Amino acid sequence: MNQSLIINSKMRRFLLFALTAGIALPLVACNPKKKTSANIEPVVVETLISATESWNGDSYAYPKGKPQMTLQRITAQPGFKTSLHFHSQPGIAYVVKGNLSCEALNGKSLKVGPGESFATPQDSIHYCESVGDEAALVFVASAGVKGQKLTVPYKK
Repeated sequence: MNQSLIINSKMRRFLLFALTAGIALPLVACNPKKKTSANIEPVVVETLISATESWNGDSYAYPKGKPQMTLQRITAQPGFKTSLHFHSQPGIAYVVKGNLSCEALNGKSLKVGPGESFATPQDSIHYCESVGDEAALVFVASAGVKGQKLTVPYKK
């Protein structure tokens, strides 16, 4: 048999093996059911909040216009109190640290601390205050409209 045919045959087998391994190994490594250790799942998804209305009972409606999602990281020092305001879009908040106390003009109130989530009021006038000894760190996500303010001051 011709020497070059033997080399080409061996080379083809090697390339086929390398190609197969190159496809199979990443697929095995990405198996979502594979555990990273004896007792730990590789991904854990936990829904922190799912809401159709805010903490004070506002039903949500999306404003008309070009949609814009916004995520804000808010740090409020102890004693900071927002002015009266409202939001014209739905939103949700997650308190990382500190404590918040919020009150709406309709008399409903909310107190939240670290690890807690809440659905923000839409179109209801309210304020929030950072209470306690440490600054509040809060992440707020809003589903608004491009060019529209996320927080609108209330003018009497």
